[in-house]
Amino acid sequence: MYIAKPPLYKIEVGKEVYWADDDAEKERILAQQNGHAGKAQVQRFKGLGEMNPRTLKETTLDPRSRTLLRISVGDAARTESAIQTLMGKDVQPRFTFIMDHAPKVEDVDV
Repeated sequence: MYIAKPPLYKIEVGKEVYWADDDAEKERILAQQNGHAGKAQVQRFKGLGEMNPRTLKETTLDPRSRTLLRISVGDAARTESAIQTLMGKDVQPRFTFIMDHAPKVEDVDV
C-alpha cells in the first residue's frame, strides 16, 4: 500500500517555487538563495484542506512529481480499529482517545 505525501512548505523566491518536506529541507532551500532568502515567502501547510486543488494536484496527486511512501499493515483488525477511532463518523471514540492521551503529549504543533 502507498500513501501520497504532500510537502510541508511552499517557498517562493521571486518567480521560483520550491517545495520542502520538512524544516531541514526548508532551511537548506533558504540558505541556497544567497541573500534572496529575505525576499522568500514561506507557506506552511498543516493539512490537505489548506491546499487549493491545483496545488494538491501538482504536489501530491501528479504521478510525475508526487512522493509516495510504501507502508505495510501488520495487524489488519487493529489498523481498522485505529482508523475508525481516529477518522470514523462516530465522534465519541475520537474524543475519548484525545482525552485519554492528551496529558501524555509533550509537544503539539498547533
